[in-house]
Amino acid sequence: MAEFTLRAERREGVGKGFAKKLRREGKIPAILYGDGQETLPLQVEARQVHTLLKALSGETALVELVVEGRGGGRWTTIIKEVQYDPIRGDPLHIDFQRVSAARKITVEVPIIVTGVPVGVRTKGGVLEHLLREVEVECLPSEIPEHIEVDVSHLNIGDSITAKDISLEKIDIVTPEDHSIASVVPPAVVKEKVE
Repeated sequence: MAEFTLRAERREGVGKGFAKKLRREGKIPAILYGDGQETLPLQVEARQVHTLLKALSGETALVELVVEGRGGGRWTTIIKEVQYDPIRGDPLHIDFQRVSAARKITVEVPIIVTGVPVGVRTKGGVLEHLLREVEVECLPSEIPEHIEVDVSHLNIGDSITAKDISLEKIDIVTPEDHSIASVVPPAVVKEKVE
């Protein structure tokens, strides 16, 4: 699992006006919560956040959050949510959740589909990738960056569900009957004969 370090400062102000002011200064508002401790409003450098999010590219990772100044400290966290500007795509706000190395947590992990199904190669079927993430429960140090699912054995009408994933030391929380990928027959379009 990848681990990153990010520096932050306590944030004194709240509200939309203060958040806009922060963003103009090249900072992003954030919040740190969880593990039965005090919730801390934070601000982080936008450049660091862009670098971190680019390195993660949608995968799950531990972030060592170093809060400087008054009431600061060092916490192992995961990024629970990132809010983006709907037009520009820039991050507007980040939620960090503290995690304990000894306690299991539930997180969403991206699924990567590998291989070309037999039903697509030989019968012209279409692969449908239905589920992009699964929820897993595990210790923070055992969170996979992503889960690879091989679909090369699927024929037309076959599918892979969450119950087909088995990982050591990791429990799949997503309901077993949720389909991850399936191969469907090609759509046939009938043309009218004049």
